[in-house]
Formats: sequence, C-alpha cells, structure tokens
Amino acid sequence: MASVSETTVQDYSPPVIQLELHTETAEVIDPVTFEVIKNNLWNTNIEHGTTLIRTSGSLIVAHGRDLNPCILTEDAEYVFAGPYVQIITSAADLATRWVMENLAGNPGIREGDMFLTNDPWIGATHQMDVTLISPVFVDGRIFCWTVNTMHQNDVGGVTPGGMSPEARDSFHEPVRISPVRIVEQGRLREDLEEMYLRQSRLPGLLGLDLRAAVSGNLVAQKRILELVDRYGAGIVKAVMRRIIDHAEKTFANRLSKLPDGTWRARGYLEQALPGDRGIYPLVLTMRKTGSNLVFETAGTHEQIGCLNSSFAGWRAGVINAVTNAMLYDLQCALGGPLRRIRFDAPPGSLCTAEFPGAVANSTNFVIMLTVSLAAQVLGKMMIRDESQRASICASGGSSNAPISGMSGINQRGEVWGGLHMEIPAGALGGFALNDGIPTGGTLWSYGTRMPDAETEEQDRPILFLYRSELQDSGGAGRWARGVGPVAAQITHGADEIRHDVAACGFALPTSGGLFGGYPGAANLIVEKRNSNVHDFFANGVIPDSLESLDGDLTVVQPKMNNLRQGPTDVHEFRLSAGGGYGDPLLREPERVQEDIELGYVSREAAVEMYGVVVDNDSKVDAAQTDARRLQMRTERIGRPPPRAIRESDGDRVSEYLILRPVAAAKGDNDFEMRCRMCDTAICSITENYKDAVVQRRHPLSAGGSMMNDPGLYVDEKIELRQFVCPGCGTLLETEVACESDSILRDIELSPV
Repeated sequence: MASVSETTVQDYSPPVIQLELHTETAEVIDPVTFEVIKNNLWNTNIEHGTTLIRTSGSLIVAHGRDLNPCILTEDAEYVFAGPYVQIITSAADLATRWVMENLAGNPGIREGDMFLTNDPWIGATHQMDVTLISPVFVDGRIFCWTVNTMHQNDVGGVTPGGMSPEARDSFHEPVRISPVRIVEQGRLREDLEEMYLRQSRLPGLLGLDLRAAVSGNLVAQKRILELVDRYGAGIVKAVMRRIIDHAEKTFANRLSKLPDGTWRARGYLEQALPGDRGIYPLVLTMRKTGSNLVFETAGTHEQIGCLNSSFAGWRAGVINAVTNAMLYDLQCALGGPLRRIRFDAPPGSLCTAEFPGAVANSTNFVIMLTVSLAAQVLGKMMIRDESQRASICASGGSSNAPISGMSGINQRGEVWGGLHMEIPAGALGGFALNDGIPTGGTLWSYGTRMPDAETEEQDRPILFLYRSELQDSGGAGRWARGVGPVAAQITHGADEIRHDVAACGFALPTSGGLFGGYPGAANLIVEKRNSNVHDFFANGVIPDSLESLDGDLTVVQPKMNNLRQGPTDVHEFRLSAGGGYGDPLLREPERVQEDIELGYVSREAAVEMYGVVVDNDSKVDAAQTDARRLQMRTERIGRPPPRAIRESDGDRVSEYLILRPVAAAKGDNDFEMRCRMCDTAICSITENYKDAVVQRRHPLSAGGSMMNDPGLYVDEKIELRQFVCPGCGTLLETEVACESDSILRDIELSPV
C-alpha cells in the first residue's frame, strides 16, 4: 500500500490493474447516436448534482452549491466533470486510482460498493471536501466510476468548520480518512458511519449529506446502466472514449495556434499563523511546447504554518483555470486535455506540502490563488490567437476568500456552524473584449451562488444590515467593472457568534490585472464593537455603513481564532474584487461616465484612475479629459511630449506589444517587440521587455482608494509597479510585489 509521502507526487502512468475492467469498445458509432449518448451522459452528471442539491440539508450545498459530480472511465480518466465548484472534483481521478491500486485485493471492490475519503495526500482538496467514489459494473466488470464531492460544514478538528488559523500541522485539523468502503454491496456500513459522524459537531447534518452523496451516485449509476441496456456497453464506452479523444484533439489544436514559451505569475499569502506578520510568495510557471503544457512551482515558498496545500489541491486549481480558459465549450471534459498537461511540482512547497503539513485551508489559500495566477499566464499565452482572445479574463474576485468560520448556539438553541455565503458572488474581472461582471461569480466555479439574505437569516442567528456592491473596488482598466461585494451583519436571536478567521489576501490584492489593468481591491474584515446599532432600530432605521455608527472600530487580522461577536458588535466583510484588463487611460470616457451613473466608480476615481473629468451634470468634459490624460501619460514617461496613439498590427505578445521582423534581419530569429499603440521599438524577442521600458514604483495605495494599508498586516513593504511604453506612455503591465522582490519576467517567448 502506498505511503502518505509517496502520494505527494503523482505518477501519471496507468495504475497497476488488479481488477476486471470492462474495456470493450465498439469500432463504429454513427454521429446521431454519439450526440444522443454524449448529451445523456452530460445530463446524467447534471442530474447527479441536482440530486445532491435537493437532498442535502446544508446551506453550503443546497444553496451555495459547493459540490461537484463527475464520471470517470473504468481506468479513472475524466469523461465529464460537473459545472459547480470544479476544484473539488479535480482530484477525483487521483483518489479513484488510489482505490484501484490499494483496495482491489482487500477489502475488494464489488458491485454496490462506495468508498469515502477526504485525504488531501490521496486525492482531496482539503478535509472538508468529502468524496464518495462508486464503481459501475457491467457483466461483472468495472465499466466506469461515478464520483461526487461536497464541502461539509464540520467534519471535526480543533476549530469549528475545520479551517483552523492555528494549525501547525494536519494533526490540528480534521481527521484524514483514507478511502474506506462505507457502502458495502448496497448497504451503508453503520459502524463506519458512526465513526465518521462522531468526529463532527453537526452529526445530523453530516449524516444527511452522506445519504445525499449515496443518492447522487445511485441516480448516476441508474442512468448510465439504462444507456448500456438501450445501446449496448460497447457503444456507450465508445462514446466515452470519443468524448475524451475529441477534447484532447481540440485542446491540442488550440495550443498549436499559440507560441511556444514560458509565462510566469506571482502572488502572495500572508500570516502563516496568528501573530505572524510574514508574507510568502507563490509562483506559477507555465511552459508551452507544441501541443503540451507543463506547470511548475519553482520560486514558491516552502510549506509553512497553516498556508499549505497538498499536490492534489494545487493541481486541482490549475485544472480549474485551464477548463475556464480553454475548455469552456467542451462541457468540462477534462480527460483528454489532461493527457497534454504535466505537473512538475517537487514536494515541500506551499503548493505541495509533505505530510504532516497543515492543509485544511488549502482551498481558500493556495488553490484559489492558483486559479487566479493560472488565469494570468493562460491569458498571456492565448493573446496571440484572435479566436481565443474573447476567453481571456483578468483575475476574478474571491481569488482568496475571506473565510470566517462562524459557530455557536443558534436562535433555536441548537449548535450551528457555517461560512459567509457571499463568497460565491465574487466578481468577474475585465475580459479581453468586454467588461467584467460586478458580483458576477468566481473563476473557480460556474454553478455556485450566493443565497438570498432571508435564507441565510433563517438558517443562522444573524441579521444583515446591508449587502451591496462596493464602489471603486474593481480594478481599473480598459475593460473593468469587476466590482466586489461588501456585507455587514449583527447577531440576532443569539447571545454571540464565534468567528475563526482563516483567510489571506488582506495585505495585498490577489486578483491581479492583465496588460496594464489594475488589481481588484483586497479582502477586509472589520468590526464596530459596542455600537449604537440598536438605537437606529429603535428609530426605524437600518444603518447602511459602518461610518454612520458610533463604536470602536477593530481591524480583524487574517488569522484570528475564537473572535466573539456580541449583540452590539457589527461585523463587516469585503471580498476581493476583480482585476482590470488593459490601460485605464484607453477606456472610452462614455463608459466611465456610465460607470459613475451605475455607482461602480466614484467621480474622484474617474479622474485619478481613468483621467476622465465630468462636469456638474455628470457628463464628460472632453477637453479637460484629453488634457488630463495627456498629463498622466506625460507623467508616466517622465518627459513631454508622449507620442500620439496610433494603433498598429502584428503578432501579439501582449495586449500592447507585438512582434515584428527586424528590418535588417540576418536569420529567422531576428524579431523585436514593438508597442502596438505607437510602434516604438522595445527590445528583441529574447529580452525581458520590462527591462527596456519605463519602470515606475508606487505605494500600493496608487492602485485605488479601496486598497488596504499593508502595514496593518505585514512588515514587508508592498509596492505597485508600472511598466510603461517609453514612446506613448501606454501602461503595458502592472505588478504588485514585495519591495525586496526582483521584477518578474512574466513573458519569455521561444525564438521564432
């Protein structure tokens, strides 16, 4: 049996099969039959997810939809993943292969069995994402697998909800369960269920979700076997194979249209434990050669404190981003593309923690940040192909969620626990060809959603004062509007609420901009303690801001355990917003005017970030706007006058950099980068363009009025770096970094 340490680096060779697998495939299948069965399989996956939603009693699952189902082939290749939180089943293939390799002999894998696991070193994102794996048998052999994963409110551990800010290793966290046969030939093992439920503070809810998971698998199995009965096993298996092969071919074809090279992105996680004021880099490198991708973690900090993820979790974040960017039209058919992706991630880093590192916070730390970073490197690669540009999106909101586990005794005198359900609202950052979507969701999920306020208030002892979109929170850009949410609540029907804050993304933004776009605002949690909120109620008024309340303002740190909110304390939390795309000075003034009218941008931010001046009637003053923008471009390059903007064409390296042959070329590799907006020569293809342009360094506050003061959370100095065309003053790229860190070479093309 594989040891824990041996499973931290995944071997992608086929598992050593000790089982009888159904592998027969029809050689010929007509197109109509293929489409009918393919869509039946997809709808089976959807019905699987719908069953989980309808039978779960959890607000997280039934309303937030923090779940996902998938269908795997007999040898654990993805056919389809579901459209919900894709992260949490992006390790299902690893867990299923572990079952095949380690449990086939003892206790065995038989018809009607189901295996439960939450072990991040085997194939889970973190311990609260509990997976149920079920084989589907045809003629006594394994035909395929159905799998579902649901985030559980509480599976035990020192901290209610399981995400402990104080965890120094996994022994401080919920118990890891290696795959165990909890359903045996159709019967739920009550002894194992009892052992599982006894770990939880909410055993009734956990038991209900276990039955929901069993029901979901049974529904999916029934539908698959109905297809087999109707069309024959060989035909259905042929459809599965063709789905995978088609997705691989499509993915390879899209990659073939893009240049070979290396792209990098860097983010940071802060405070490894309560009281720590350190900051720790996470670097994602993507290398593309031909029709293959390699993702690497070189430059990432070693595992530390409570910040880490297992390899399975980090890999899931990468897979999620690839699906969003390049597989949006393939119904989440992951199996084929995974044949073209390799993960080079040595153990021992934040992304690939070795046992017994603390990993229960991985989804809201490493994994969400990885999705954001992967979106950046994929977008910079995809910019070359016009047909793929529309899919490029700047980093979205909730790129690190401000997780605050809430618990206590509710308004009915019962033990309760949960998370802020505003997290799925997030915000989508600017796209390459259009604006983002304010509070429009997250990059790490298609199907999750924020429940309405009344549903949350019914489930929990809380009362919302407001839930709204936060003006000026979205990163400025040519395409923008990635405005994120802010909400405030008080206790209602209970004496207090316990908060255990295990979060990141406070000291600096984790939703980076693209191609000169600014990052979205970071997370923030504050409390007005001993407020006069009940005086407002007595006068029939509901406060709509903390500023309107008297009381003591407390800034909540990203890692705080056992924070108690009393009846007069107002708890406000803001979610990281979406990044901007492109230079804000190139946004049409009329769009900025509309932003002001819609409440997304203040008049002050319009002037400071976009160079747009509006008159007393909130209409654009064209003359003053032109003058202001000329002034800003002049300040960027440090001398007058900047060149006029005259767009040109060529093979794009970024939104504003193109490749052109050198006039006196001596060989095939004599290409140079030039500014697309003014045709200024920048550097050769083999050089780092950032070294050849105007570099400007600013305090983080230059990124917008909603940027937090990093000094509230970390000791390291944080800066906003701008990289500007020396000719016209176009903002080519922005970079948020520690002052002591070197400039990141984000684009490194292979010689043409």
